[in-house]
Amino acid sequence: MMTRVKGLLVLVGLTACGFASGALAGDSAGRGADEPGAVYEYFMRPPGPGEGYDTWAGARGPDVGEVEVDPGRLPSRVDNSSRSAFPPIYRQRYGTCGQYTAAATMFTYEMNVLNGTAADADERRFPATFSWNMMNQAKKTGSEAYHGWEVAKRVGLPTIATYGSVERLEVGAWPNGYDVWRDAMNYRVTGYRYMSALTVEQLNEARGWLYDRNQPEKAGGSIGGLLALDGRMGKKQERHRYTVKVAEGGYEAGEDLWKTWGPSGYGHGITCAGYDDNVGYDLNGDGRITNDVDINGDGEVTLADWERGAYIVVNSWGTTWSGDGKIYLLYSAMVDPTWKRGNYFGRIEVAKHVPRMTLRLKLSCDNREDLRVTVGLSNDPGAAEAEHALSPEALNGWPVFGGSGPGDVPLAGPGDDAPLELGVDLTPLLASLGAERGERAAVFLTISRAEDSDATGELHEAAVRFYDAAGEFVEEVPIRVGDGVFGEKPLAIRATAKMPSP
Repeated sequence: MMTRVKGLLVLVGLTACGFASGALAGDSAGRGADEPGAVYEYFMRPPGPGEGYDTWAGARGPDVGEVEVDPGRLPSRVDNSSRSAFPPIYRQRYGTCGQYTAAATMFTYEMNVLNGTAADADERRFPATFSWNMMNQAKKTGSEAYHGWEVAKRVGLPTIATYGSVERLEVGAWPNGYDVWRDAMNYRVTGYRYMSALTVEQLNEARGWLYDRNQPEKAGGSIGGLLALDGRMGKKQERHRYTVKVAEGGYEAGEDLWKTWGPSGYGHGITCAGYDDNVGYDLNGDGRITNDVDINGDGEVTLADWERGAYIVVNSWGTTWSGDGKIYLLYSAMVDPTWKRGNYFGRIEVAKHVPRMTLRLKLSCDNREDLRVTVGLSNDPGAAEAEHALSPEALNGWPVFGGSGPGDVPLAGPGDDAPLELGVDLTPLLASLGAERGERAAVFLTISRAEDSDATGELHEAAVRFYDAAGEFVEEVPIRVGDGVFGEKPLAIRATAKMPSP
């Protein structure tokens, strides 16, 4: 299908994703739907940080609703899947749909757009299961796009070249090797945001994002972004009612089209790569395709009545699904009062990051959900306690995700008691010491377990690593571990290390 649409990509499959239609993630965080910044009417931020958490705070582009879009400047068709920055169409396994959209597709595309490169090699593509295994409780469950984006904000995402493949088959496994974690630190999400897709104004903002991110004034032009959405395709035996062919004799005749979501079923992550204002389908059977007739009988003409105009979306069910893995989705299908989980789009902004100071750990723990790690620094090399400290989300049960944690399994993964070598970015701590920092600083490392937990483990190796402003390795400073065992008692290590010049 879509002979003119090459290389689109969407998220994962429906029942495999495992999020029921009634499982809302939250509400509008106390704001009315018409208030500025009220972008979470149907989809909440991650539960851990609370209602005040601004997911777009680190981004530089305009926030949702900040730009008045002139629809007259927008072309009738945009297809970002035809760009070289767009990755291949994948075929998912298990409940990985959210991460095929968030990480393998959207993050890959955005990072290549940022760098002006093509997604034609593993060094420029990113995996789906690195982020998925951070929050799936070591099970085959589904995930939301924001899980991947939070992992990319707080840890980063490694390239496929370092990680090994787009989808490791070991459910719940974390990669063993400092180099994988160090690679991930380079590539980050700076901000993400959800917006509704219920009105013509919101449709135009989405179209503008797909065209040029609503930044026509940007020097050198702006390449359009992608959007994540959540579909509900209904039970497999009923999908033929919602997936139709564009009528013969019409524009894009014979192409597959979703005219509406199914009435039941699980959520399914999908990537929106573009749109076409001319694709249409006669929903009410009156022999016409209109956008100015009240076809649902509610007494007014809204986006819900539109029969013409469709998003270009891609599915992560492989290139054989729908002929080539792609399909049209009517604009009006996104206006569904029974599917509040799906009446939104998600978008991201990414950036390259240069770590200057990291922590290399070789660590074992029999329950990574209950593992607790804190790292601190003090400008005074003789200090008894840290002036500044951080607790890495990945080594503290991923509290940002609430109940969707890493699972009550060993640190390396289910059934794997071997030590795991990993890395933690300490650059924020280094920056907190300020430009007037001394030549040496005190380093504090505390490893323990959650309250009321019986988890145990051992620290086998630890070292602080430093990098120059270009990210090139400078030196490693080993930390004496000693006994290294923790569990009933926490492991507390204090060391001193020479600091790099500001």
